[in-house]
Amino acid sequence: MRLTERKPIVLLLLLVLIFLIYSNTFDTAWHMDDFPNITQNPRLHLKRLGADEITATFFAKPGSGGSNQLYRPVACLTFALNWYFGRQDVRGYHTVNITIHFFTAFLLYLTVLALLKTPNLAKKFSGNQQFIALLAAVLWAVNPVQTQAVDYIVQRMTILAALFYLLSVYLYIKARLSHSPPYRGMVFAACIISYLLAMGAKENAAILPLCLLLVETFFFQDPGRSQSQKRIFWYAVVSGGLVFLTAILFFLKGDLLSFLNGYATRPFSLGQRLLTEPRILIFYLSLLFFPLASRLSIQHDVVISTSM
Repeated sequence: MRLTERKPIVLLLLLVLIFLIYSNTFDTAWHMDDFPNITQNPRLHLKRLGADEITATFFAKPGSGGSNQLYRPVACLTFALNWYFGRQDVRGYHTVNITIHFFTAFLLYLTVLALLKTPNLAKKFSGNQQFIALLAAVLWAVNPVQTQAVDYIVQRMTILAALFYLLSVYLYIKARLSHSPPYRGMVFAACIISYLLAMGAKENAAILPLCLLLVETFFFQDPGRSQSQKRIFWYAVVSGGLVFLTAILFFLKGDLLSFLNGYATRPFSLGQRLLTEPRILIFYLSLLFFPLASRLSIQHDVVISTSM
């Protein structure tokens, strides 16, 4: 029996590996956005597990006062529960963050394994699926670029969104591989719920429909066939529409130009931000392959681009 043939053994391997790597971070102190979002945010300071108190955590946007603006309710609820059981003791928060990272790594293993069983890959890696999936999960889990998301307490919003985002992708693949209509319907419903949970952790999960479009295109369809091209076209239309509607409902609150208001208090314009973003994206991607400690920082000093 090979080590990677048993999912429980893979689960244990990832558990030991991740907790060993992050074993010296349990006492890492609060930093920067941790203060307004958690320690100085009274709506997250649960004193009892009542329905009203729990509901209030869903509207705990920093600086919003008593407004009823929904703010990352899934992530905020986890912070509130951490506060209820441990107040400002950072060890509980770090334990939860590391645990989320662990489950995401294992879910990545399952997702890659499922992808290797899709029609376009099923016959290409026969006999090596387990090794490929485990290698992908380990390389992702131990990459130093993950340290900020795991160690920086408030970044639980990001890793929690990633967990449910990946879960939604995994469920979509499982549904597409199923030949049972009732099972497929239930899994697709779970996929949608997971998408909403990801959005409830952090809004950048809104692009999930586009990710599922890529999964469908590259792993289930044959772009060379006219029938597949029509399917891909309609998938693209539906995915784009879902992202657009999500942006209007969750980000713009029905006002298509509301995103411009935030730039009145920023030291850069929307145009300068769009010019700067490609450089930042390239830098972040390079960190995956060249994650030197000198290149990792909780806050990068990025020079704003003002022209092409």
